[in-house]
Amino acid sequence: MKFHLIVIHKSNDRKPVFASGNSDGDLQMLQWTASNKLKSFMLYVHHTDSIREWAYDRDSNIGRLDKGLDEAKEKGWTVIDMEKDWKIIYPFEKKND
Repeated sequence: MKFHLIVIHKSNDRKPVFASGNSDGDLQMLQWTASNKLKSFMLYVHHTDSIREWAYDRDSNIGRLDKGLDEAKEKGWTVIDMEKDWKIIYPFEKKND
């Protein structure tokens, strides 16, 4: 993740004001963005829909989202729950009514 932060910083010499991730592997990027002096928006996509996609959470073997959920709650970051918040994940799910 450190490499990605360096690339982002060197590409425009400024911290971003928006960061989005879906696992603890993205936590450092969201923390770095949150340290911006400007208003910033941090977003986690919580993969909770094991039927339509892949679900991972605190106890998952891959794609773990544990520390990120705690920090998001503590700092008021936005967390989207795939199962609850997304009616459609893939375009082929759209039904013609």
